[in-house]
Order: sequence, then structure tokens, then C-alpha cells
Amino acid sequence: MRNLFCLLISILAFTGVDAQRYLGQKSFVGGTLGTFTYTGFYSQNASFISHTSMSGSVFYGHRLILPHKLYVRGELMMGEAAGDNTNGEEESNDPLKGGFRGYIAEASAKVEYELLNMHRHKVTPYVNGGAGVYYLFDYQPQQGDPKTTSEKFGFVAPLGAGFKYRMTDRIKIFAEGTYRFFVKNLDNFPDKTVSNPNRYYSVALGASFSLQKFNRLW
Repeated sequence: MRNLFCLLISILAFTGVDAQRYLGQKSFVGGTLGTFTYTGFYSQNASFISHTSMSGSVFYGHRLILPHKLYVRGELMMGEAAGDNTNGEEESNDPLKGGFRGYIAEASAKVEYELLNMHRHKVTPYVNGGAGVYYLFDYQPQQGDPKTTSEKFGFVAPLGAGFKYRMTDRIKIFAEGTYRFFVKNLDNFPDKTVSNPNRYYSVALGASFSLQKFNRLW
């Protein structure tokens, strides 16, 4: 009897620890709204608004089995990519003056890690990163030749960080900053012999909704 009692206590203790670690919320959906900022030659000596545009995204995330704070996030983003430092001048002899405007659609897959357990804390910082593809459409360059169809496709690697706040057991809001590495420059600068690194930053506010109730068994 003593051995049976000890066995039952051990099973109950293990079950209790496992229940504390178990998180039934596996997946979530959400969206963001923010800005998309280009930096390159056509952003120099120009107002911030001339090379910053709006962007938005929708996403689906799924928690990995271990660890519980690691997620995979698939995201579709659309925004405007633009830059113009001509200051309204129709013609200029300065080769660094020019502009472009177009829209970008991006599909990416990211791995996201929350530094704190959000079922125990209201707020946590997090980081994410991944890879994806993009396509430019309705592209309007002021200089250089128009982009071919193959030049409008490319690869992108987004790297981001932010803070999440748990409003309810199923709703989270967050603020996120992202830096995007593009394989190709998007601004259509005509002189290929001059180094013209394009950098793209975005800042967004978003919200996510869990598709399962807290600790719901599947």
C-alpha cells in the first residue's frame, strides 16, 4: 500500500508540473499597420515623408512544441516603396538626384521568439527573422530603364524586434520594428558602377488573436 500510495503521489506531481507547462493556445492570426521607409541616394537631402510610405500586413502564427515561446509566422505584406530628392525640380544635372515610386507585395516565413512567457507576464520583448519573396508592381522610375519582369521579383530577409502586451487571454497587441535585406536595389539608380546600398525599415503596430482558448485540450 505504501508503494502504491507513493506511485500515485508521483503521478499526480508529474501531471501537475506538466499541466503548468502545457499551453493549449497553438495558433493565432493578426495584422499590422505601419510605415515603410527607403534609404538610398534618392533619400539624401530630402524630407522624411518623401521616402516613407504606408504598409500593412496579415499573418498566421503557430507555436512549436518546444520551446513554448517559439513560433513560426507566415506573413503577407503590402506597401509602397518610394523616394524623391528632386524637391520638385523637373530636371537636374546632379546624378544623385532622382526618384521612384511603386508598390511592393511580400510573402515571408519567420521564426519568432518571445523572451518571457506571456501566460505569466503581461509584457514581453520578442525577436523574429526569416526569408521571403517580393514583387514590385505599378513601378514608376524617374531615371534609368524600366525594370524587366525578372527584375521586379526578388528575395528578401526581414529581421525584426518588438514588444507584445497581453490584453486578454486571446488578444495581444504589439509594436514592431523591422529591417529588410533585399537582394536587389529597388530605386533604379542608373549608374551600376556606383555603390548605392538600399536599406528599408518599417515600424508597425499590430494585434493578434488566438484561435484556441487558453489550456484547451486537442
